[in-house]
Amino acid sequence: MKKTKLLKGKEGLGLLVGIIVLFIFMSIFADNFLSLYNMHNLLKDTSILLIVAVGMTLVILVARIDMSVGSTMSLTAIVTTILLRDGTHIVPAIIAGILCGVLIGLLNGYLVGVQKLNHWVTTFATLSLGKGLALVICDGQIINANSDHLKAIGHNSSVFLGLHVFIWIAAAIFVFMLYVLNKTKFGYKLYSVGGSEQTATLAGMKTSTSYISVYIISGVLASIAGILLASKANNGNATIGDGYEFNAIATVLIGGTPFAGGRGGLTGTLLGAVLISTLKNGLRFIGITPSLQFVIIGVVILIVIIVDVVFNERRKLEEIRRVEQ
Repeated sequence: MKKTKLLKGKEGLGLLVGIIVLFIFMSIFADNFLSLYNMHNLLKDTSILLIVAVGMTLVILVARIDMSVGSTMSLTAIVTTILLRDGTHIVPAIIAGILCGVLIGLLNGYLVGVQKLNHWVTTFATLSLGKGLALVICDGQIINANSDHLKAIGHNSSVFLGLHVFIWIAAAIFVFMLYVLNKTKFGYKLYSVGGSEQTATLAGMKTSTSYISVYIISGVLASIAGILLASKANNGNATIGDGYEFNAIATVLIGGTPFAGGRGGLTGTLLGAVLISTLKNGLRFIGITPSLQFVIIGVVILIVIIVDVVFNERRKLEEIRRVEQ
């Protein structure tokens, strides 16, 4: 079974150096970037992105993609806040919100894993489905939850042992999934399916269950992230998760898990989440407009994708040469 190491050679070291350089740059050019208040907010933002990216990592490990995570976050936030606004207790409201992620994940997994539909087209369709449902349910309005319980989750004072509850939730999810990937048969199966679906099938593995499982996990984690986002302002809207699918994909790719699947892991995803969140946070402090921030981050994502494609093509050529020799 492939083990996830803290740093994988030059790739991991390069990513860590990149984060350090970015921190130094932002601390010089962005006033108050290193303030305790901003570091606290940066960790909270990183936690939410990491939760979504953990699910995306599992999907990409099996050489698939999930474009629906952003709309799943939005739909979950809308469903949860509407229930809370109407007097539902926090526990069933959160369960109902997470069920949205389960259902969207199950739909993705069934269509991709069982019906063998294209994963890009399928998850773009469920992205549209989730977004449409969120807009219809809230009628394009911001839904105020008016819930002290939800507000307490996202409030800055919700701290345990000096760290915000968001960080503890993200850490618990990360550690648990890290164990699952590296110490269980399920994790071994994901790497095997991602490495070669045909070989995994010949080895007696039921690949469809792997696809369904990773999509459900991705949906559930997107729902959890959506609830945390809603708790920050005690409200939900149909755009709350917009862009998270692209940021999560960039996080995973930067972390060393390629589109081809079968390689990589969660430790790189953690570093990728720190890098993306730091970049977004620092750009705001420098005074870059939101529109230009999208352009810059889009360029970063594009560069990462191009490098990933080029790297995989070179790797394939090297493998062909070794076979020919």
